[in-house]
This record gives sequence, structure tokens and C-alpha cells, in this order.
Amino acid sequence: MHITFVCTGNTCRSPMAEAIARRSLALSGRHGVTVGSAGVAAFGGSPASEGARTVAAEVGLELSGHLSTLLTEEIVAASDLVLCMGAGHLARSLELGGDDRCHLLAEAAGESGDVPDPFGGSHDTYRATLAELQRLVEAALAADWVAEARAAPRERPAVFALLGDPVAHSLSPAIQNAVFVADRRSAIYHARRVSGEQCGPVLRSLALAGGGGNVTSPHKARAVGFLDRSTEAVAATGACNVFWSADGEVWGDNTDVEAFGSVWGDLAPATDGNPEVLVLGAGGAARAVVHFLLTSTEAARVCIWNRGAERAATLVSHFGDPRLAQVARRRAGNPSVVVNATSVGTRGSSSPVDLEALPRPPLAVIDLVYRRGPTPLCRQADRLGIPSRDGRGMLLRQAEASYSRWFGEPPPEGAMARAAE
Repeated sequence: MHITFVCTGNTCRSPMAEAIARRSLALSGRHGVTVGSAGVAAFGGSPASEGARTVAAEVGLELSGHLSTLLTEEIVAASDLVLCMGAGHLARSLELGGDDRCHLLAEAAGESGDVPDPFGGSHDTYRATLAELQRLVEAALAADWVAEARAAPRERPAVFALLGDPVAHSLSPAIQNAVFVADRRSAIYHARRVSGEQCGPVLRSLALAGGGGNVTSPHKARAVGFLDRSTEAVAATGACNVFWSADGEVWGDNTDVEAFGSVWGDLAPATDGNPEVLVLGAGGAARAVVHFLLTSTEAARVCIWNRGAERAATLVSHFGDPRLAQVARRRAGNPSVVVNATSVGTRGSSSPVDLEALPRPPLAVIDLVYRRGPTPLCRQADRLGIPSRDGRGMLLRQAEASYSRWFGEPPPEGAMARAAE
């Protein structure tokens, strides 16, 4: 059973209610109930207000790690109960597909009215709101109809999510939701911006509730520590980009490896067969690229450049292969292939490297970034007559592989490609 508390900005009332409920459930041993919170006008990623953090800490509740979340159709659909602070929040929850699962918190507690918003008030104002929330939340959790809902939970769709920061630009929700519909899956997929501290707990919560998802920058390496079981690709790269559960354990894999391999195969005829490859970036995507190049190709040399030299050195040390080297300048060497594994080019006109400034034009370019139209790097490659691929192909291939991990079978043929158009 999952309960979502809703207020306006998800920085005061609803995070305090969430923390109160979580502690109450733990102390009373009421297992099998999870809680969350969201705001109808939240700016995703905002911390709890200073007043909320201060008065919560006074009673032993921790809000320092909270980041706000916007209320969405997916959150409403995934909730067994939606408990709202005010009538406006209830109306919005109903607009987003809510039904008789949505209630005012006060009504769920056997009372009436809205919970006043303390935002901008004094600490005493926050203390009064916190005291009211403690009383209402405890009463709501003890109500008979809540117990009945726990005893006979409704069938709800499995929830899958993309975890990262940023995530708003991602095509993954559109792609996966379209395939869920085409394959008649009772499942939903949404993009969820999370901090590094939130990533692991959210990942495990989604997986153990029967869903799963993907991990994107900058959390792919961090996610590994929250897995119970992982594949060879995760062990080899130290990064995870897809997760799910089986037999009560959280599994992870790195489908970026095979996805990059497919893209590399498309351009292999353009390389010199024993190429020198320049990889820009040192994050989770770069680790997948390097692992593939060192194990599945005859690359003579793989050079790593990253804006933060220490991170590049860590990547080189992780693999410990003599063909792998860190370079101080992007224009070092004579690469046959350039691979952009940074986020540069996602927005604006910036390019991670000027291809014309290299000692010689590369034979092929792979840009893991995708956007509407060609990326700046691919645009320059096209102008120079260099074969190139952007990140859309890799996105589709890793999405297909992720679907196979979650459901044990491939998605309907062509459904993802059509959704990405």
C-alpha cells in the first residue's frame, strides 16, 4: 500500500506529513505501507523550507534530504491513498486521474477543513502546523477504512522511472509508455529527478514494489551500491543503468554496453579496423563505451579526456588496460573515431570538441547526446563528410534491452522507434 501526501510546493506540509507517517508506521510495526509526498505547483528538486526543517528536527524528524516533486498522473495512479492538505490540492489530484482514493487529510482523520500553509511564517507558525499534522496523520493511519485498504489493496500499475538529474529532456517516458500501451502492460513510466542521496532508496523502493526503471547521469556509478545482484557488465563498468527485482532481490545491469555495441557496428565499416578512439567524458556512459571497446573491438588505443582530470584517472585505473590512457588535451593523438560521452550539446550550440582542430579529421563520430535535430557535433561531422550517429539509436537499443530485463521478453517490434519519432 502506498500513501502520497499532497500540498502546494512540497516543501512544508506534505514533507512534514510524510516524515510523521514514516516514523509512525515504523514504530508501530505496520509493514507493507510506503509513503511519499508531492506538490501541485512544486518546482522539482527544491529543499524543504527552513522552517519545516527546523521544527521537524526539534521532534526528531529529518527533512534535510528532502527534494520537492511535482504531482503527476503517474504518482496519482501509483498511490492507494492520496491525502491532500487543502481543497485545491484535492481538486488537482482528481484532475490528474484521482478517484475515491483521494481525500482531504482532515476528512481521513474524521475531521474537516484545510491544513493551514505555514510558508513564510514564523517558527511558531510552523510548530503549530506540525502539531496539527501529527494529530491528523496519526488519526488517518488509525482509521478503519485505511486498515481495510491495506487488507485488500487495489490492483495498481507497476511503476517504472528514469532516475537522474536532469531528466526533463528525456524521451524515455514517451517511448516506454507507448510500448506499455501497445503491449497492454499494466505499467507506467515517468522521469524522476533525484539527488545522489535519494537515488538508492528510490531505486530500491520502485524495484521491490514490483516495478523498476533506468538510471542516468550522474547516478549510474552510485546506483551499483544499492543492488543485491548485478550482471558482469555492471561489475566490469562499475555503473548500472537499469534495475528491477526478482525473488525479493534488486537486480541491475548495464544495457549501455550492448546498446553502444549496436551503434558501433553501424559505423564499423568507416573505421580503419584497428582504430585509435578518443572518448570525451568519464561518467557511467563513458565506462560502458570503454568496456565495449576494450572487450569487443580491436581498438589499438583508447584515450580518455574529461574536464575533471581526477575522474578520468579513476576510470583509467578502474579498467587497468595498457591500451587505455588519459589525455590532458582533447586534441591529443590522431583518433580515428571520436565518441562524445558528455552532456555537452544537449542544449544550445556548444560542441564538446572542434573536429577541425584535431590533427586529422576522424573517420567516424558517435555522439551519445540526442535532441531534436542533429547535435552540434553531428552537424559539424555532416558538414565535413564524416559518418556520424547521435544518441537516439543508442537510446532505443538500451530501452529495448531494459524492457527485456523487466518483462523477460522483447518489446513489440518497431513500437519504440515509432514512439521516438
